[in-house]
Amino acid sequence: MLAVMILLAALGVGAAGLPSPPAPLRMNDIQVLGSHNSFKSRIPTAVMAELRRRDARLAEALDYYHLPLRAQLDRGVRQLEIDIFADPEGGRYADPGGERLAKAAGESTGFDAAAMRKPGYKVFHIPDVDYLSGCVTLLRCLGEVNEWSRAHPGHLPIMVTINAADTPGSREVTAPLPLEDAKLLDALDAEIRRAIPGRRLITPDEVRGAAPTLAAALRTRGWPSLDAARGRVYVLLDVRRAVSEAYRAGHPGLRGRAMFGWYDDADPDAAVQIVQDPLVDAARIRGLVTAGVIVRTRTDANTVEARAHDLTKAQAAFASGAQAVSTDYYPAAPDPLGLHYAITLPGGVSARCNPLRVRGTCAVKP
Repeated sequence: MLAVMILLAALGVGAAGLPSPPAPLRMNDIQVLGSHNSFKSRIPTAVMAELRRRDARLAEALDYYHLPLRAQLDRGVRQLEIDIFADPEGGRYADPGGERLAKAAGESTGFDAAAMRKPGYKVFHIPDVDYLSGCVTLLRCLGEVNEWSRAHPGHLPIMVTINAADTPGSREVTAPLPLEDAKLLDALDAEIRRAIPGRRLITPDEVRGAAPTLAAALRTRGWPSLDAARGRVYVLLDVRRAVSEAYRAGHPGLRGRAMFGWYDDADPDAAVQIVQDPLVDAARIRGLVTAGVIVRTRTDANTVEARAHDLTKAQAAFASGAQAVSTDYYPAAPDPLGLHYAITLPGGVSARCNPLRVRGTCAVKP
C-alpha cells in the first residue's frame, strides 16, 4: 500500500484517485512586460537637432519616448523604471540648458519649472539634455502608480526599478549629487513610503520574515504568493556599489528599508537582480531564476534592435525566464521614427506564467 501511495504522489494523484491541486503560484512564477526609462518624454526638436550635430550616435540612442505611466499600466506593462536625481534644497535642475535652447527656438515644452524648484527627488534622464519627464518628481511618478493600482485592484505586482546615475558626466551638464549619504537615502525611502503607503508596498522585511537573510528566505519559503502580491508594488534600487552599501549601512539585511537592493549574486541580501543582456548572460539569468531570484532584463536598447527589426534579444529574454522583460517598444508605445516595431511576450500577451518555473498549462491575468 505504501508503495502505491508513493507512486500516486509521484504522478501528482491524490489518495482518492484525483489529481493533486497545483501549488499556488508565487510572485516570481510569472513573466511580465516592462518599460525602460518609463518616465521619458520626447526631446524638444531644437535640442535634438543640436544633439545630432554634436553626437549623432547619442541622438539616435535617445530618439524614443513613452506614454504616461497610467497609459503604460493600462496596456499591461508591469515593470517600470524611474531615474532619480537628489535635490534636497530644490532648484538644482530648474533651469536646464536644453529648455533655454528650446525656448529660443520658440518651442513650448511643458517644462514644469515650479515643481523643479521645490525640494525632493526629481525624475528625468540626462541633466540639461534629456530633461523632460512625464512625471517630474518621484512623488508624482509613484503617486500615479499608486492611484492606478488602487483603481485596478487585483493587478499583478508592479516592479519599479529606481535608477540613480549620481556621478558627474559631461562638464556641460549639471552634476548630480552623489547618493552615499544617509540623509539622502533616508529621504528617498520616505518619499517611496509616502507615495505607496502601508502594505501596498512589498518590502524586504515582509519577504525575509523570520529568516536570517533574504537569500535564506528564498531558499526556505520563497516569495509571497501571487495572490498575496496582487494589487501591490515592490521597488529595486539600481545604483552603483558604493550607494548600495550605504543603503544597507545600519540596516543589516535591509531591515526597515523600503526597497530591495542590487547586490552580487551570492550576497545574502540579493533577491532581485538586473541583468541587462539576455544573449550574453542567458545562463546566469536562468540560474538566478531557478534559484528563486527575480530578474529584470532587456529586449532592446538604444533603438538598435528596433531600427533593425531584430527580435533576437527579445526571444532570448523570453526564454531566459527573467520575470521582467523591459522594452522601449511595448504595444502602442510612441513611434517617432515610424519603425512599427513592437514587443510582446509570446502569444501577444503582456504577462504569462514563467516558462522556467511553471510546468503545464497556466495563464495569468495582468
